[in-house]
Parts: sequence; C-alpha cells; structure tokens
Amino acid sequence: MGELLLRYAPPAAAWLLVFSWRGGQDAIRRLFLGLAVSLTVLTPAGQHVLERLTGLETLSRLLGHAGMVLVAWSAHDLLAHLNGLRRSRWSAWWTAGMFGVMCLFFALAPSLLPQAPWVLEYWVAYLLTLTPAFGNVIRLGLRYARTTSDRVLRLGLHLIVTGAAMALVYLVNRVVRVGASRFEYSYPLGWSFWMSAVLPNAAHAVVLAGAALPAVAAWRRRHRQYVRLAPLWRALADADPRIALNPRVGWWNTRMRLYRRVIEIRDGLLDLQPCRDAGVADAARALAASPAEVEAEVVAAAIDARGVPPARVEPGAGAPDLDGDTAFLCEVSDAFARLGDRRAGASA
Repeated sequence: MGELLLRYAPPAAAWLLVFSWRGGQDAIRRLFLGLAVSLTVLTPAGQHVLERLTGLETLSRLLGHAGMVLVAWSAHDLLAHLNGLRRSRWSAWWTAGMFGVMCLFFALAPSLLPQAPWVLEYWVAYLLTLTPAFGNVIRLGLRYARTTSDRVLRLGLHLIVTGAAMALVYLVNRVVRVGASRFEYSYPLGWSFWMSAVLPNAAHAVVLAGAALPAVAAWRRRHRQYVRLAPLWRALADADPRIALNPRVGWWNTRMRLYRRVIEIRDGLLDLQPCRDAGVADAARALAASPAEVEAEVVAAAIDARGVPPARVEPGAGAPDLDGDTAFLCEVSDAFARLGDRRAGASA
C-alpha cells in the first residue's frame, strides 16, 4: 500500500491541481500539466499502457521528458512574469529546437539503454534543453523570493528552485553515467540508489510541492473567508431568502463559492439600504467602534427595523475592489457574530 501511494499519489495530486486551477496565470496550469504527464507516464501502469498501445517500450521515457520540458518552460515563463520581464523568444525557440533534436535521437535509438548508439547524444540534448530554462528558474526564483513579502510564496519559490537544482544534478549525473558506458571509465556514484532513483523522484515531488503550496494556501484562505462570512450571510438570507441562489458549485471551487457569497451579501445589504439608521452608526462611533463594528451594528438594526425607514439614512460601507470588499465583509461578519453573542447573553 505504501509503495502504491509513493508511485501514484504525486501524479494524482498533479492532475487534481491541473483541473482545479482557476488562477490567472496559464503558466502555472502548464506547469501542473507537465508534472502530471511526466509523473503519470513514468508509473508502472503508465509504462504498461503506452507499451501495449504503441509497442515501444521506452516511449514513456520520452513523454516523461517532454512533460519536464513543459515544466521548465512554464516555470521560466512564470518567474519572468513575476520579475516583470518579457517572455524570451530565444528561450522558447531553444527549448523547441532542442526537444526536436531529442526526438530525432530517440527515433535513432528508441531503446535508451546506456550502451545503445545515440543514447549519450539523446541525454546531452535533454540536458541542453533544460539547462537554460532551469538555470533561469533558479536565478529568477531566488531574485523574486528576496523581494516578496508573501511567506508562502517565498517558501514555494525556494522549493521550486531546489527541485530545479536537483533535476539539473540528476541530468548531469545521467550524462556522466551514460558517458561511462560509452567511453569505458568508472563512475560508481551514478549507479547508486540515491542518485539514480531517489533524486529524480524527489525533484518531481519538490517542484510539485513548491508550485502547489501557494495554490493550496490560496484555497485555504478563500475557504476560511467563506466560513467567516456565514453569520452575516445567514442573517441576511433569513431576512430575505431571495438572495440565496444556491448555485451548484463543487466544494473545491472556493473561488466561485466565495464570489457568490459576497454577491449575495451585497444583494442583501442593498435591499436593507433604506433601513440603515444613521443614529445607530453615530452611537457606535461614539463608543470608538471600528468601521466593521459600526457596519455590523447598522446592519443588525436595519434587519430588526426592516420596512421602517429611519430619520436619517446611513450610507453603505465597503471597499472598491473585490478582494478588499471581501476582507471588509469578513470583519463585519465577525463583528456581527460577536454582536449576536452579546444579544443572546443579554436576553438570557
């Protein structure tokens, strides 16, 4: 069971990230896709299926390498974007051209055994394909990690940089090992378990963890905001059930779930606008309440006085952008929940 988890959990996690990613950066989705393809075709089941379909025993190795080429290219694009740099056409053409050379050598020697002809040339081409991209990933990743204030993103970048460095070490080791078979010199380190088996798998896992960490942290943050908004949303939905549309959105799509909750809360607050009492707001401000606490007091009073307009109407409060408004409404919902607890305690 443990061996199955080690072999199949990483590709399953990569495919989950491919289909659940809803961010604005296509480079991240391509990175996840490259990892998913590479990890999947190199599993025993993936190799067996490809061999049955094509009759080529080592085609899975070429497709796995193609996935890593996509990973390197995508990671380079992502980090160039984060550092405010333009996409390098030279890098794209170099990567595409060298991968074409890899395919040529694979066609000449599809076995990829160390002693087969053209195998050393294949591995040299693979190393040359990935070295510029991974070199830039290391350089740009370390540069952006020094400037960002996001601790999760900084950790994710360090993991990606570590994974890229491990991949380059493995490739250099593989080239030297295949060269030992060609030129008949001794290189026992290349055949060690840690260098030949642990290092490449660890490189996959570390890059996957580094790329997934910011996405998982963002999912967790949106889920927490969704839960925090529940007290305010529930009170507004009880006052006017029409705001609750109950769309069929999966639990994993926190972006859409949070967006719908914010919109429904805003619909409920808009419906209460004529009942917002400026006197309640003035009384709350006199007690040195925060803007979120003032808004919670006004909303609670407006729900209680629904249909009865006050002498003076308090204007609505919020932020001009969605992220800022979501954060403000979370604070209002927290204050609203505390207000409800105080009211329940007073009535008891």
